[in-house]
Amino acid sequence: MKTAFRIILSVALVGTVCRAASAQAVDVSPPGLGAVVREIPRDMWKFFSWDTALVLSIGGGAAGIGHIWDDDLSGELETNVSLNNAMEPGHTYGAFSFQALIGIGLYSGGRLAGKGGLATTGADIMRAQILSQLYVQALKYSVQRERPDESNNLSFPSGHAASAFATATVLQRHYGWKVGIPAGLAAAYVATARVKDNKHYLSDVIFGGAMGVAAQRTVMLHSGRYAFSVVPSGGDGVSALTMVVQTR
Repeated sequence: MKTAFRIILSVALVGTVCRAASAQAVDVSPPGLGAVVREIPRDMWKFFSWDTALVLSIGGGAAGIGHIWDDDLSGELETNVSLNNAMEPGHTYGAFSFQALIGIGLYSGGRLAGKGGLATTGADIMRAQILSQLYVQALKYSVQRERPDESNNLSFPSGHAASAFATATVLQRHYGWKVGIPAGLAAAYVATARVKDNKHYLSDVIFGGAMGVAAQRTVMLHSGRYAFSVVPSGGDGVSALTMVVQTR
């Protein structure tokens, strides 16, 4: 259990490159699906930035340190029977399909309820999932690192870790650390489960987590924010309209 805790703690540190943010104060108009889709090509281009370089440099350095314990941790966790049942849900939760469904659910719920902030959160998760997986899969097929269980050569980086950390950091950015900390711990749990299942080395999940963080920052710090809304304001017999523009 101490080993599992050490992995969760080390992987969770990747998420600290995201700055803290307060919860959304102003609810805006829900973004249309077309507007969300139009942002994806821009996300792919904006991913190449100094900010991404910094995040991946931190992740790469951490992965390099983690590489020292790759073989030892994989063997130790694989033989730790007490972790088998505890780690099993992590494979499902970290899957791209599951994480994408979180985004789709939040987006659809926000649209139906007229909650623009919730719909925007879901849209950002969907975009971050697509962006992270595009580049993670490209790296997998380029690097061709063999998995610890020798099942294939797609070990580096971890797609599950990227998806889980992309969602976690989007939630943190929108709603602050009260949501971000539990989401980050869930992402670290996913990363630990992948190492435990002998599907990844420690360095794989660390860099995968960094890819997820970089995708979130690209989506929320660099690209467009869909739209603006106009809300009524004024007082004392004076009517006015105020334009509210979503911040990056």
